[in-house]
Amino acid sequence: MSFQVGDTIGDYQVIGVLGAGGMGQVYKVRNVISDRVEAMKVLLPDLVSDPELADRFLREIKVQASLDHPNIAKLHTALRAGNQLIMIMELVEGTTLEQMQERGPLPLADGLRYISDSLDALGYAHEHDVIHRDIKPANIMLTHDGVIKLMDFGIAKAAGDRKLTMTGTTMGSLYYMSPEQVKGVAGIDQRSDLYSLGVTLYEVVTGRRPFQGDSDYDIMSAHLEELPRPPLEMDPNVPAALNEIILRALAKSPDERFQSAAAFRRALESVRGDQPEVTRVAPHRAAPRVQPAAAPEPFVRPAKSHRGLYVLAGAVLTIVILLAAGIQVANWRKTRAGEAPQPVEPPPAVVQEPAQAPVPPPPAVPPATPQATPAQLAPAPAPVSAPPVQKPAVPQAPPPASQTKPAIPPQQAPAPPVERSLTASAPKDSAASNELRDRMVFLAARAATVRNGLANLERQQGRMGLGLRPDMAAANQRMDFLLKEAGGALASGDADAAKRNADMAEREVEKLEKFLGK
Repeated sequence: MSFQVGDTIGDYQVIGVLGAGGMGQVYKVRNVISDRVEAMKVLLPDLVSDPELADRFLREIKVQASLDHPNIAKLHTALRAGNQLIMIMELVEGTTLEQMQERGPLPLADGLRYISDSLDALGYAHEHDVIHRDIKPANIMLTHDGVIKLMDFGIAKAAGDRKLTMTGTTMGSLYYMSPEQVKGVAGIDQRSDLYSLGVTLYEVVTGRRPFQGDSDYDIMSAHLEELPRPPLEMDPNVPAALNEIILRALAKSPDERFQSAAAFRRALESVRGDQPEVTRVAPHRAAPRVQPAAAPEPFVRPAKSHRGLYVLAGAVLTIVILLAAGIQVANWRKTRAGEAPQPVEPPPAVVQEPAQAPVPPPPAVPPATPQATPAQLAPAPAPVSAPPVQKPAVPQAPPPASQTKPAIPPQQAPAPPVERSLTASAPKDSAASNELRDRMVFLAARAATVRNGLANLERQQGRMGLGLRPDMAAANQRMDFLLKEAGGALASGDADAAKRNADMAEREVEKLEKFLGK
């Protein structure tokens, strides 16, 4: 049944035509008694031909009439006109989310506010056992007063569970259907609405729908089988936490999605604090839900303290390198001392005294030293009293000259071999080693920043019941391992191995930085 401007239906006079959809036509009407202007929706098809559908509409109308929420277009009453069922609803005038997106990308802060308010409305409806079943940008309207209104509750998709091919219902909503709607699963619950709103959020953030196709079948197959491209890959400015929220909302299995609109909204509010307050309509700021009661710390805040992280990471790496250098020096000394036939500790007891013998100033030292030297030079049948004292000190080195020469260099010149121990082979590579060492310090600082960002993100995800993406957790482990390998190779003087590991570590760092949006 179609009405013209001026027609009267009961106490309502048609004063304009608002539009038509797959499940009905909408008119602007005035109540001739109260003069209140309202919206009148005439439901299709003819109810006489489908009494089961008529009964279902009546049940939905009774439930929706009980809903009273500032973000839901309120149902005032319902009546029959011939074989048609008519709904009289609150007149909502403004701009739909679909129309706003056609004009260009939405400011992220505005888009998140619209979705958050829609989730507030959905949560209220779900608590009253009302499932919308047709969430899409065309059913989310921003009024002239800056208030979000969710339209067509429980009616537009009433028949969609049985028949996807009804004229007008498939083309307008197919892009936003949940996998269970596509399959025609009985008993669809609130998680189907959350999937559809997840598709809407994906479109708000990226400017395009997650699933495309040349036919209805292609689109339905994509809902069932394809994984959406992560929003962060399409726009590096998308916060990593928001990226994870959207991907969870679009999970194929309802069990892997948010289990309630309230949980979805809490997760979304956790990233709203990062976004500047950019609005199209001034009354936005007056809405009490714009500012959450206690917004969590944005996970990108550590970027403000990068200088401190660089200093700390540089100091830590420098200490590690100095410790490694100290170990190498100790090993070098042991190696040089190993050229003598006896361990390092006994010779100094004998060598220290000859080293002081030529020095003229101290007169007290020479008398003790000559007594030890003739005893060492005495032939085998010499008196027994002297040899037993000297043999433990120098059992395998009869010539005293050979003992004196190797003992002096380790005490007088330990410093020059340090650089050779770090560069492993040639002094000419010291510049390259220094450059590699500087690169390692900077890379370690970047890695520290990445770890801090991942830790903050993991805390945020934990509050939402989520965990860090497995591939990113593995990349973090690889980064740490490769940095340790590079540091060890640098300390041992293997510049080539240090560079190889540093290159691989840097690739992991870059991957994680991209994931965090840095």
